[in-house]
Amino acid sequence: MTDPTTPTPTAPPTPTPPPRGAGEATWALPLLALAPSAALGLFAERATPWLAVSWVCCALSALLLVAGWTTVVRHGMRGPAAWGTCVLAHAVLVTQLISLLRG
Repeated sequence: MTDPTTPTPTAPPTPTPPPRGAGEATWALPLLALAPSAALGLFAERATPWLAVSWVCCALSALLLVAGWTTVVRHGMRGPAAWGTCVLAHAVLVTQLISLLRG
C-alpha cells in the first residue's frame, strides 16, 4: 500500500510558446501587393483599366497593412528589422498613392 501523504508524481508543465510578434514577413505582403501598381506606373500609360488595377493594388496593400497593425497591437513587434520593413511598406504605399492622385 502507498502512503496517502506521499505526493503523486506529476508531469512537468509544458512550456507555452512566446507570442509571435509582427516580423518582416508581416510587412512584406503589402509590399508585394504594390509591385503590380509600381510596374504599371513604370511601363504602361495611365489608361482607365490600368488605373483601376493600380487602385485595387493600393487598396489591397492598405488592407494588408491594417492586418499587420492588428498583429502589432495583439502581439507586439519583433525587433528593429521589423520596424524598418514597416516604415518601408508605409513609405511605398504613400508614394504610390501620391503617384496615383497626381496621375
